[in-house]
Amino acid sequence: MQTTPISLLEQLRSPRPDQAWGRFVDLYTPLLYIWAGRLGAIGPDADDLVQDVFTTLVQQLPGFEYDRGARFRGWLWTVCRNNNDPASC
Repeated sequence: MQTTPISLLEQLRSPRPDQAWGRFVDLYTPLLYIWAGRLGAIGPDADDLVQDVFTTLVQQLPGFEYDRGARFRGWLWTVCRNNNDPASC
C-alpha cells in the first residue's frame, strides 16, 4: 500500500464505520507492528502499543481532517511514537 485511500478515511467518520474499521485494521496492523519493532517494542509490548494506537485512532479519527498536503501515514507514525512514549502514560 503506497497511500491511504481518502475514501476509507471518510468512511471511518461515517455514523456506521464498522466495515471501514475492519478494512483499516487489516491494512494498518502489519505496518504498526513494523513500526512498533523500530521503536523497540516486541512481543506483548508490541501488542500493547498497536492496541493503544488503535484506541487513540478510535478517539481521534472521527474528528480528523485530512490535509491533502500532508501524509496520513506521517500523522499515524506520530500517533504510534506518542503512544510508545513512557512520559505519555
